[in-house]
Amino acid sequence: MNRKTPIVAFVAHGAVAWVERMLVPLDWMRAWGYRLAAPIAAPLYANRARRVIWLGSLLVIGAFCLTLLVPLWLLALGPVLLGVPHLLSDLRYLVVRPGLHRQPRLWAVAPLVLAVGVGGGPMVGVCAMLPAILAAGGARVRKGVLLGSWAVLTGIAFFSPMGFQRVFLHIHNIIAVILWWWWRPRCGVDWIVPGWVLLGSIALLGGAAEPMLNRFGGWTAPWTGQSFSDYVDQIAPLTDENLALRGVLLFCFLQAVHYSMWLRLIPEDDRPRPAPRPFRSSWRALLEDFGTWPLFLVGGLAILVVGWAVVDLPGARLSYLQVAAGHGYLEIAAMTYFFANERRALQRF
Repeated sequence: MNRKTPIVAFVAHGAVAWVERMLVPLDWMRAWGYRLAAPIAAPLYANRARRVIWLGSLLVIGAFCLTLLVPLWLLALGPVLLGVPHLLSDLRYLVVRPGLHRQPRLWAVAPLVLAVGVGGGPMVGVCAMLPAILAAGGARVRKGVLLGSWAVLTGIAFFSPMGFQRVFLHIHNIIAVILWWWWRPRCGVDWIVPGWVLLGSIALLGGAAEPMLNRFGGWTAPWTGQSFSDYVDQIAPLTDENLALRGVLLFCFLQAVHYSMWLRLIPEDDRPRPAPRPFRSSWRALLEDFGTWPLFLVGGLAILVVGWAVVDLPGARLSYLQVAAGHGYLEIAAMTYFFANERRALQRF
């Protein structure tokens, strides 16, 4: 090693190389799986639109089935295992890929979003929309509508912060579906995935889950340290017990859909290459977007959350949700900015 090479750069280079070596067997298994499935699934490899619709349908149906069978496990483990990666995806596709972090006029959004994570309250989060509106170009009519919407939401958040926060908790899960459907190029069958989401939501609100929960014992999950009553208090504190239960199940389903959108479907549509990308290529693209140390910092945070959950699963879940509370307002602010500028796709402005 050259003596002038900084030790930090040397360590970073070695860590990156180590991750790439760890991904080699995964790429080998991926290639083997593709060859095995080629007689049936070959048309999906190169046709992105068709592949995304099939993948989205399978993910939504899978989320619905897990909600019927193991909702408490899904509620407990989803944020712990997928929360930090989905925050990284939020930043990547809402901020880094569109280049919003290079626009000083939008920097005021960051402290407002971060303040929510340390107890700033929903009104602070809603205020993140304002710099996004003011920094945007676009037609005055659009900006006027957005300013009016911001004023209404600010008023509701001011006079009923708890009610606003609980409603936003549910609506936030749908935002990813709206963004995905709005951003992706039209292919004529885009409605299929949102259609599955709508059907699943109607079925859960109609009581479809209760017979399955009774049959397979999904009402309890002792290892999670929480019961349905705990989640009712957090998510759907309603006087009607049946409606409260169904509200929790709906949240469980839509939260799983939310993670699926940010971790699979939005990345699939954003990627320049239409065919699936090997794991090592995905890792290199992440490095290009974020750099080495931010990625390892996020990786360390994800490991920390999982390690904490091994000791105290409810505590780790609630702490993550508190710290990550602002990311929903980041989604709202970014969507506001894109709408004002009439931008439809992440890659195709």
